[in-house]
Amino acid sequence: EGGFWDRYVSTLSDIYQGIATVIGTAMGSFGQAHAYNHPVHSVQEFPAFIVLPDPFDPEIAFGGNSIEGKARIIILVSSVDSPQGFQDLYDILDPTEAGKSLIKALRDAPTFGGKVDSSRVGTVSNIGQIEVFGGFYYGAEIEVEFVK
Repeated sequence: EGGFWDRYVSTLSDIYQGIATVIGTAMGSFGQAHAYNHPVHSVQEFPAFIVLPDPFDPEIAFGGNSIEGKARIIILVSSVDSPQGFQDLYDILDPTEAGKSLIKALRDAPTFGGKVDSSRVGTVSNIGQIEVFGGFYYGAEIEVEFVK
């Protein structure tokens, strides 16, 4: 009945939703940004941002009075048959481009709308052509660390 684990899993869900909300709001210059806080079976509209929890050690993540965690954001800008896709990917990864940069959006909203106390953008990886959910896309992954 609403024990320790339930409270923290609910809090983590709120945090991942907060990240998705920041992304959806900030990435408007690409038209409708599609941000999900859960895995999806296929992606038909771009750009898409899928926020997933990274594995965590409960002893560390929930130790003391704070929660430490990570999220992995999968960025999909287009299927690989779109020549504009790679340029769109570079715009999204540019850390200074207002209205286009995911990194700038995350840095400008480090509390994810009040869902965490602080966050930082970590590693950017898998830049280029990636396979996700059986489809091939231009994309990348960004790791975000947070404390609540």
